Formats: sequence, structure tokens, C-alpha cells
Amino acid sequence: MKRSLLIAFSAAFVCFLTSPVAAEEDTPVFGQVTTNKKTALKLAPNAHAAAATLVDVNTDLRWVGGDRKGKYVRVMVPKGPSGWVLEADVRKVAEPDLSSIALEGQAQPCVSPETLNACTTKKPTGCSAADSAHGLVNQLKRTIPAEGTPTTLTFETFSQLQTAAVELVDQGVDIPPAERDKIKSIETADGTVGEGSRVRLVAFLSEGKPHANSGESVNCNLKTETNNDIHISVTERKAASEFEGIVVEMIPQDRPANWTSKKVEMLRGKVLLIEGGLFYDNLHFANGDASNPIGRQPKRFSLWEIHPVTSVKVCKRATISQCNPDRASDWKEF
Repeated sequence: MKRSLLIAFSAAFVCFLTSPVAAEEDTPVFGQVTTNKKTALKLAPNAHAAAATLVDVNTDLRWVGGDRKGKYVRVMVPKGPSGWVLEADVRKVAEPDLSSIALEGQAQPCVSPETLNACTTKKPTGCSAADSAHGLVNQLKRTIPAEGTPTTLTFETFSQLQTAAVELVDQGVDIPPAERDKIKSIETADGTVGEGSRVRLVAFLSEGKPHANSGESVNCNLKTETNNDIHISVTERKAASEFEGIVVEMIPQDRPANWTSKKVEMLRGKVLLIEGGLFYDNLHFANGDASNPIGRQPKRFSLWEIHPVTSVKVCKRATISQCNPDRASDWKEF
């Protein structure tokens, strides 16, 4: 019996490694461990790292992607911090099921004819059921925010929003539709905002290249850039690491002709003013530790995105300090 389980798990793992599934889609993979003694949840997998918290004996923890490093395993407290615990201090309850990732990579278009127009008009929640948690996520990804004056956010705001969202609704898991209202109004240093708010951010492209997603349920699993969101990593500093940034996404519905990944790449080094709807990408983990990245997860310190992007402006002036979001004469349309 143990041998057959091992063979099945190994086959799933091989499929996981070879499957063409994009990192942007969809559900993270957990195993489960339970503490066999009181232990420290560390910020890094070494004895000298600071402890985020102490975890009591017999506490169930999520085992993130089956990750281990040296003597430690990567874990997450539900609606709490993530980090590393000594492998000797936990017992494994469930291995991560990697087969689900392989199935996502093989997903076929769910609309006929296989066109973006058919997907947009016939499938408002993409390939997911309208009353499901994932269906609501897909709908929100396409929702244009209400007209009005956008709230100007900073990268610090996105950090505050991440902390609040984890405590309210968690990360890396489906959020029941009835629970999602909890993140519609969150107090931050820049005002009260939440999912669906019209916001804007002054930013640079990160060192990572803008690219189209390779097929997601929100866009009916269609392929090619024309039919998919363009994933863009932006940071506070010019050409900083993606781990220091957040993600903004341009959806394919009614996208301007010049909004392509190649054209966006030409904005490298320029000061940008990005506007759109605030969205919490709960089906992932925050992945902001460059020293200990989470495999197959987008690099970013916060799961909050500007998605969809409704406007991109380029500053006419030389430095970011000269670019005032409230002064229209400083900016030109992309």
C-alpha cells in the first residue's frame, strides 16, 4: 500500500515538473503537518533567524507546497503568519497533492466558438460556476471600478492591505463569496479602500518582464496574448526585484491596441501612474523573500493587485519626485 502511494505521488510530481501550467494560475498546494511540541515559527530556515511567533503543541499547520530546506519545513498558520519550523518538531499528516496542478496545465477552452468575444459574453465568470468562490474571483478580475476620483496608494499601503487581508480572509485558499465583503473596506494610512476601489499608484517596471498569462479560467482557458491578461510586476524603485513589487494586470477585454507586453516593456525606466480596480488575488501566497522563494508562485510581497488596469500614464519629467499624481500636466497617456 505504501509503495503504491509513493508511486502515485512520484508520478504526480513528475507531471507537476513537466506540465506547462503558468505560475499565475490558480490554487496553491498544501500538505499538512501537526506540531509534536511547542516550537518557533521562524522567518528563515536557520537557527539564527528571528521567530515570528511560538506555536503550541498539537497545532495543525499548512505545509506550503511540500517545501523543506535543511532541517526546516515551510508552513503557514491559517489566517496567520507563514515561516519555517523544525521538521523534527512536527509530524506529517498529509503530503501535498501535486496532481491538481498537472490537471490545471491540461485545461482546455470551455467556450464555443473558442473566441474571447464568446468568453466575454457567454461566460461572465469564465470556466467557473457563477455561484462558486472561484467564479466570483473571475468576475472581480473583469470588473471595471466605478467612476470617481481614485485613491492614491503607496507600496506601504499594499503591505498594510496584505496584513489585514490575511487576518480577515486568509491567503492561498478559496474565500466563500459571503466572506469576501470583509475586504471591501480596510483602513490604511492612505485612507479606507478595499476590493473594487478605484486606486492609482506611482511605480516603475520591476526587473521582471511583462508577459501574457498562458491560459486561465477567467478567460475560458484560451491561449495567446490576445486572449489573456498581461501580467506586469511594478516596484517603488527603478528596476528593483519582483520580490519587492506587486502585480498589475491588463485584461484582454477592450484592451487598447498598443497595450501589449512588448509595448509595456518599452516603458522600462519611466515613471508610471497606473490606475484601476483593487483586487485581492487570494489563490496565491505572498512571495516576497528572495532568499527563500516559493516555487511556482508569482514574486511579490503582497497579493493585492491593480486588476483590471484602466489607465497608464507616463511622467513627462525626469525624476519621480517631480511627478505629482494630482498634476495632470506632469503626465501623458501611454
